Amino acid sequence: MNLAMLLIGPGNLHHNRWYVTALGAALFVTGLFIIIDASDTVTLIALEAFGWVMVVMGLAKMAFSILACGGGMPSFFGFQGLVLVVLGIAVADFPQQSENAVPWLFGVALLVNGLYQTLSSLVIRYPNWGWFLASGLGHFLLGGLLFLEWKKAVVWVVPMFLGAGFLLMGLTTLRTALRLGRYLLRAESDDTRMAVRYFLDFHVPGRFRKRYLPEEPATLPDCNGDHGDLLVHIWTPTTVAKVDAAPNLISRYVAARDAEGKFTVGHTALEMNPELYISHCDGDPTAFENSDEVWETLRSKDVPGVFLPSFEEEIKTYVQPSATIRFRNFSAGQLRTFWTLYRSVTAYNFTNRNCSVAVALALEAALMGSLTTRHRIRTLFWLLTNKDLWVAHFIRWKAREMVWTPGMMLDYVVALHRVVEE
Repeated sequence: MNLAMLLIGPGNLHHNRWYVTALGAALFVTGLFIIIDASDTVTLIALEAFGWVMVVMGLAKMAFSILACGGGMPSFFGFQGLVLVVLGIAVADFPQQSENAVPWLFGVALLVNGLYQTLSSLVIRYPNWGWFLASGLGHFLLGGLLFLEWKKAVVWVVPMFLGAGFLLMGLTTLRTALRLGRYLLRAESDDTRMAVRYFLDFHVPGRFRKRYLPEEPATLPDCNGDHGDLLVHIWTPTTVAKVDAAPNLISRYVAARDAEGKFTVGHTALEMNPELYISHCDGDPTAFENSDEVWETLRSKDVPGVFLPSFEEEIKTYVQPSATIRFRNFSAGQLRTFWTLYRSVTAYNFTNRNCSVAVALALEAALMGSLTTRHRIRTLFWLLTNKDLWVAHFIRWKAREMVWTPGMMLDYVVALHRVVEE
């Protein structure tokens, strides 16, 4: 929903915030009803709904696997999607026979997610990693409890989890609708400065914004000047390492080892001629001497950063990018305003402010409102049923949860290009 709202833009959402309010209220009441009235009928309906939700999630993950550009993660998502589709159909078609197995499914999911959150928070230690660690331990304990008490959990586990999901979605939607009233009340919907403020408040996580992005630029850029197309250049780790072997999960999305034994992590940059080039680097963005340096750098800490001036300067000491994706449907004014804010702080942080974070945020600022139309509800429905949007959503969700990397950016930009340009 957040990514769809970003593409529709703040102007449309401001004029239609009452529809958003009604949707949030409906989701909240539905979740409350499912939790309170956990009767046999409601449990069966919830089981069927849970089954079809699994099918939809599975199809979305399989779509991501098919549309993404190879590598380990798409194959992993394809396997996950196939398992979700098979289990979802079994649960939806045979709710009474499968109700005893559902607590086990939730238990396995909670245990796996808890283990993932716990290990990733201990290894990467991004801001507020302690809360993420506590959440992982909580998931782990709740999953173990479901295994121990699964016979008693049959009657409440599905209504509670499904109802809680609706409640959270409803509360989030209502909170969004209430906050939308603060924007564009005194400005037109094409006010670039207000649009970027909306973007920072609604679409940029706190870990990417706090200490790094001021609310107002010191001087406003010229938002009406001529400009070329928006180009996103991506160097994957295997391209920088000049490795010919087929990439696996690590080398495609994290780091690859070159012929000298050094580790490379890839790079991402964004270009809009004639004057704008976004390439945020630390002192040596290309290689690490050993794996210990890679994991040490993954720890969230600020170091001095530099902004390279142009693509021509970049490739003088680098290699040609793995891919360049071109956008024509974007707002140059929003991009220029965001870049003015971003470049006011030079600090580089491998998890919160790296090259891929800079390009992801700049691209989203430029694409915000790119699908603005008169038929707002129709556009929102089309977006929510567009497989490429869900592919982009999955990548964005995982990257914000952990760290943006050039490999994830490649898949994300390709998916967004299909939504916005095709």
